[in-house]
Amino acid sequence: MQVGFELYQKQTLKLSLTPELQQSINILQYSTHELIDFLNRQAYENPVLEISFKEPPASLSIRTNKIISQIRGSSSKSKSFNGDNDYNPINNYSVNTETLESHLMEQLSLLSSLNAFEKKILQFLIGNLNDYGFLELDVHWTASHFSVPVEEIENMIQILQSLDPIGVGAKDLTDCLLIQLREHENHNELAYKIVKKHLADLAEKRYRKIAVLHQVTVQEVQEASDFIRTLNPRPVSHFSDDMTHYIVPDVYVEKDKEGFLITVNDSCTPKLSINPYYKNHVAINSVNPAKDYIKGHLNDARLLLKGLEQRQMTLYKVTASIVEEQHEFFMKGITGLKPMTLKDISEKLQLHESTISRATSNKYIQTPHGLFKLRNFFTRGLQRVNSPATESTATIKEKIKVLIADEDKIKPYSDQKLCQIFENEGTKISRRTIAKYREDLGIPGSSKRRRF
Repeated sequence: MQVGFELYQKQTLKLSLTPELQQSINILQYSTHELIDFLNRQAYENPVLEISFKEPPASLSIRTNKIISQIRGSSSKSKSFNGDNDYNPINNYSVNTETLESHLMEQLSLLSSLNAFEKKILQFLIGNLNDYGFLELDVHWTASHFSVPVEEIENMIQILQSLDPIGVGAKDLTDCLLIQLREHENHNELAYKIVKKHLADLAEKRYRKIAVLHQVTVQEVQEASDFIRTLNPRPVSHFSDDMTHYIVPDVYVEKDKEGFLITVNDSCTPKLSINPYYKNHVAINSVNPAKDYIKGHLNDARLLLKGLEQRQMTLYKVTASIVEEQHEFFMKGITGLKPMTLKDISEKLQLHESTISRATSNKYIQTPHGLFKLRNFFTRGLQRVNSPATESTATIKEKIKVLIADEDKIKPYSDQKLCQIFENEGTKISRRTIAKYREDLGIPGSSKRRRF
């Protein structure tokens, strides 16, 4: 065998991941919040870009009934979701300025019966509350820290627990519920005993065991359980230092006389444009040493604007195809949802599956039946008996939810019974699948749903 070097030509075809293509891919998969952050960074880094939240850009719309489409251009009347031309999405965020600490400190300032030192101890206790409002603090260490008897620290803790909201300053969940029970006008002695000694049994609905231990009927235990469920396990949950984050729909679908109007929502994203000064500067000053620098940023800006336009168009086309494929859902609701895969839409639009995946990831759609993730429309299906038709898993889960909501609570449906009901309706499904879907919905088994 002869070994040596050889020079020859070879022609190959391959896809090169250019910076332009990589940027388009990233823009497509961004959610609305991520896109806003990305555009703000680009405007900060690129001096030729101008950013503004005024006058939202024109939306893209399509009416689908008999595949009738209309794309609204910049010269047409734009559909806006607000009437304010000076729209800024930041103004729509609400901030809860009252924290738990400030709420408690305000009440503390009104306690005239306490001296300055006692208020200082209470301030220390308030500052050591965790996110659940519980006081995870060693009483003996605190007494040593302030050089006072343990009894005085315990008295201060009782005063803290008397403040609003009731349950704050508790040691744990059990203590929190006991405090609320003591303060409740309709004090239930059995409920108090159950919370104190049998909280784990209550969570597992071991009513018979509790009834035997306290020599009461199962119905009395169930009534006590219902009473306990009216209590708040997290009484400080409405106090938060974090800003509330709202879901911004990326697409709106509205039903009208001709079909469905689809509007790609770009009113929340900032409006980008190229500063005309830099365009003219490059055209006039052809020998300026800064020409290449400005020209490079101009090219980046044009690529960014093109990428944004492609994102809107792709999202618009994908949503339009989903509306056409899932027409029954938009007419009837979740029960009309049929099995659909990414491949179905990719073949319909002649796009790669990865493109469809990126276009639908982290995106939300506002429909006549509520707000959904775009990914929720891609579901698997189960074969119907003696029929080529299939039924989506989302539809089956919705039926399970309805069946359990309407069941006889004294004799709730078992998973096997639910399986038989589906088979009688023509859907072949196993008991284990029913159990899995029920658990996905957060619904307990029949033994824990039963009422006495």
